[in-house]
Amino acid sequence: MKNRIFLVITIIFVIGLLSTLTATTTKAQTSGTSITLYAGSVNSGSGTYGYGLSASKITSPGPTLKLVEGTTYTITVNNVSNMQHSFEIVPSEAASTSPLFNAGIDITSYIPAGGSGSVTFTPTQTGNFYYVCTVPTHISLGMWGNVVVSSTIPEFPSALAFICVALAITALTSFAAWKKIRPLVKS
Repeated sequence: MKNRIFLVITIIFVIGLLSTLTATTTKAQTSGTSITLYAGSVNSGSGTYGYGLSASKITSPGPTLKLVEGTTYTITVNNVSNMQHSFEIVPSEAASTSPLFNAGIDITSYIPAGGSGSVTFTPTQTGNFYYVCTVPTHISLGMWGNVVVSSTIPEFPSALAFICVALAITALTSFAAWKKIRPLVKS
């Protein structure tokens, strides 16, 4: 009888443990997310350029973009300046002809003054990167920002997994207590 009880408790514990492990696997967020940036002057006539989340709040460096690996993004850049600009994600604060994740907008032809451009991409690696304007000298004039790509978002265990683990812990605790108390009852 004791062995059967121990076997049942062990099975409950293993089921609870397995359901918890399978329920806590990570899940990539794959739905599209849109981000709109504005490219232009930080202050009118300052000679410093940047990016912003609104046409009236352009900063240098631009706002940090926090992305999740495996998620698809569409970035639109609205050029609110009187000169050309562009956008690309790169590994270092320097222009490139090969943007990371193919995330580049008009990197050689440029977005015209008052125009806009978009790119859809999916980050495939985590890390700290940059986004820059590829127009010559614009990076040195402040047209860059940070891109942080983090790992996938963890999915929390289901209620069933919590219940199984709670039952297993309760059963093991009861069994351990019963084993210690039973000899006292016999004597």
